Amino acid sequence: MNEADGITIDAITRTAADHAQDFADFYATNRDTVYRAVLVSTRHPQRAEDAVQEAFTRAYDRWDQVAALDRPRAWVTRVALNVSTSWWRRLRRERADPPDRPGAPDERPMDRELIRLVWELPLRQRQVVALRILADLSTADTAQALGIAEGTVKAMLHRALRRLRATLETTREDR
Repeated sequence: MNEADGITIDAITRTAADHAQDFADFYATNRDTVYRAVLVSTRHPQRAEDAVQEAFTRAYDRWDQVAALDRPRAWVTRVALNVSTSWWRRLRRERADPPDRPGAPDERPMDRELIRLVWELPLRQRQVVALRILADLSTADTAQALGIAEGTVKAMLHRALRRLRATLETTREDR
């Protein structure tokens, strides 16, 4: 590499630094949102954390490609869900209590009882709730992240919310 080729050590160093900073900004902005979405899906804080870290590691390894996507957060979320699903298949039926404080310390904690109710939903409904409500992805982004049709996302969300409402109403009536 020399000046005659038009490439300098400074240019390479600057590009690597820019690459690292772009990813660091992406990570800082999206990490908690992805974690919350995966946590609701996995029902296990440590597995969610591990899956999110694995997904962000994979994103960093191919950051140029991921950064060029229309929705890189959706890609990372999908990878994290895939990783957690792979682990989940191996450890089925294991239940964990909701964490005391999911997410960042300065964020409002999630309601433990609501999380417990969401965890009772079937896996696909949990994933849709996590992506549409917690990660605030659009119907199209959720469909793309889960590899399903937009209509399926709408139906799953409708069924999940209907079930949650019914359970919450029954709980209120019992009090």
